[in-house]
Amino acid sequence: MKTLKALPLALAILAAAALTPVTAPGALAQVSNIDAQWASSSILMAGKRANQVPGIKKVPSVGVIRLDIPTVPMFRGDIPDWQEYKIMTRRNAAGVAKLQKALASNPVTAAALAKVRVKPSQVAGVQIGSNGALRLYIFSSRNW
Repeated sequence: MKTLKALPLALAILAAAALTPVTAPGALAQVSNIDAQWASSSILMAGKRANQVPGIKKVPSVGVIRLDIPTVPMFRGDIPDWQEYKIMTRRNAAGVAKLQKALASNPVTAAALAKVRVKPSQVAGVQIGSNGALRLYIFSSRNW
């Protein structure tokens, strides 16, 4: 009998949780602290990574990290905001352009990007795994 009385309350709580928008600070930012370091490194090393792209023969997986999702400022946080990533990308425009051209030129990487609906022109940096897996750091097409 107690279970039957508790059931409507539990259903009401679940329904309220399902309808409540997520407003946690982390919900806005896709880039975590470690991703911020890797993203910065990937942008700065884009030209060198471009030299590795022609050797990729298989891409078993692709991860996509958007750099242009607004972040919530955190006390003593080191996550750059999207404008800082854009400045970094512009300062390393030659390396980024070389990376984008290499990704578009390699049929394997071009197909992998198309599969996840990312244009090579959106890519600002990439991490390349030893097995050919890619972690792309991108800007959405509307912000690029």
